[in-house]
Amino acid sequence: MRALPRMTGTLFALTVCCAMPAQAQFKGLLKKAAEKAVEHKVDEKVDEASPSKPLGGDPVSADALDALLKGLSLELETQEKTKQLWTVIEAKAKEVTEAERAAGNEPDAWHRASRDVERCISNSLDKSNKLHEQEMPQKMQALMASANANTNSAVVAKLQAIGKAMQDAQAKGDMPAYNKAMTDYAKMLGFDVAKDSSIAFGTCGKLPPKPASMVTLERLKAEVSALSDERRDAEVESNARAAKAAGMPADKYALARERLWAWSAARKDKKPSRALTKEEDALFSARASDIKRIESMLR
Repeated sequence: MRALPRMTGTLFALTVCCAMPAQAQFKGLLKKAAEKAVEHKVDEKVDEASPSKPLGGDPVSADALDALLKGLSLELETQEKTKQLWTVIEAKAKEVTEAERAAGNEPDAWHRASRDVERCISNSLDKSNKLHEQEMPQKMQALMASANANTNSAVVAKLQAIGKAMQDAQAKGDMPAYNKAMTDYAKMLGFDVAKDSSIAFGTCGKLPPKPASMVTLERLKAEVSALSDERRDAEVESNARAAKAAGMPADKYALARERLWAWSAARKDKKPSRALTKEEDALFSARASDIKRIESMLR
């Protein structure tokens, strides 16, 4: 087993670096769940209107077209999965519409009834957080002093584990994991999130139970969201595998794909494709039968 490194200045800086986001978001954690930071989906389609200015990327050569068609053929093979997911999403969306109709004004009534309790809880947690913020520098200093003294290797190991968990969760956009790591860090500093919540609920009371119609509606919406994420991830994975099969960098593959789509769209509209070179137009026209086979992937 590799020995734990000493708490050097570098490790100290790393730990503080990891701790600062936790400190900054600690207040938000107690008040509400953090939202997902960034959606990493890239829309690969150009505007529906026929482009009138040159597109990005290099003109598609004959070799590049061969590679692109190879990648698009692979996308075509995986298209069925995304189609099936879309069918399920559409059906589930209809269930959401029906559930919204069935719920009527019950969700609004629940939110109105919950508003005073939520405001009271928020104020209580704000008071706890302000106290924590005042105590934070001293508690951090004491914790780091304990780790730097090398008297407690468990402190060093736990700080490293929590810092890594935070970084990994941030990289993956895994907010539940990030929140857990942040709560663990708060506990190391002597802050008890659960205790703060218990005090707030004890003072303000708990939220009223949600009506069954609202529970059903929220469940269906969560299912639609999960299915949409799955479909998006399947498309992203398919595009990455297609670029790899084509032997092209992902960005160059996307640009070449876009140029071929522009040609295909102009051809359907029976308009000249002014965004492409004359050589590309001639090349694509000569390979029209091959392109037609994978044309559905360009929409």
